[in-house]
Amino acid sequence: MDVTDDRNKRTPQNFLIIFSNSLSWLVIAFLFMYLITQFATSIAAMQFDYSSIIYYWSLVWDIDSRAWTSDAVKMLYSIAPGFGLFLGIMGLLVYIQMYDALAYFKIFFLWCFAYAIIWSFGAMLAGTILDKGFGYVVMYFYVKDTGKLVMTLIALTMLLLISTLTVKWFLFSANSYFNQLNEYNRSFFTLSGVILPLVAGTAIMILIKLPLIPYYELFVLLTGLVFALPILLRYKSMPTFFFDEFPITIKLDKGALITAIVLLIAFRVAFDFGIRISAG
Repeated sequence: MDVTDDRNKRTPQNFLIIFSNSLSWLVIAFLFMYLITQFATSIAAMQFDYSSIIYYWSLVWDIDSRAWTSDAVKMLYSIAPGFGLFLGIMGLLVYIQMYDALAYFKIFFLWCFAYAIIWSFGAMLAGTILDKGFGYVVMYFYVKDTGKLVMTLIALTMLLLISTLTVKWFLFSANSYFNQLNEYNRSFFTLSGVILPLVAGTAIMILIKLPLIPYYELFVLLTGLVFALPILLRYKSMPTFFFDEFPITIKLDKGALITAIVLLIAFRVAFDFGIRISAG
């Protein structure tokens, strides 16, 4: 029997509040990471005198197909996964430094890390299978079919392994809502604060890119569901986590919710016209 002060917090209203807060910060993290890596790629392309246009569905190259060089392909199609992974690791380090804080926004840094893993190893997985995106890098390194199979297995393994190793960090974010995370409220929080936001966030990112989303980006985004599997399978085996003892109130993060909605609308409207980055 649950005798903690948290026993009365497992209500449908609080479930929706936790879900909304986590989903809002996930959307903000996705848009931040997606745009910063796309702009980084476009800016780096200027050294090759390549022009590009960033649309809501993808980055489009405004160059002659014959202008591509081996060095350009290897560099430009590696920037988003590579630079994104670097930013994600920085985000995880920031989160680790502040995980015991009660502020809701700390989950932003953890979602940045999750996105980085999805967009790096997910890109490797999707690119190798579809011969698109990061797959062009693999092709220009002349990797044979056996090598591609090995890379696919490595990418899938890394997705699952990293997700498994970071389960506790996601569960630690429960300290913003509960005094402890135990056998009674662990499922309540994991579903409302991690699994469902990740599934809903994946659906939102796909919907916001319709109807022009490339199969490659669709595949990469769907690997987010693969990332969710170890969390879903392992969270019940985690021990009880004890947080602060003083009473904690569950509140809707209205600022994050409004920001996420505004950014989604702005993203779709502004990048429907496209942002051109020209080499000259």
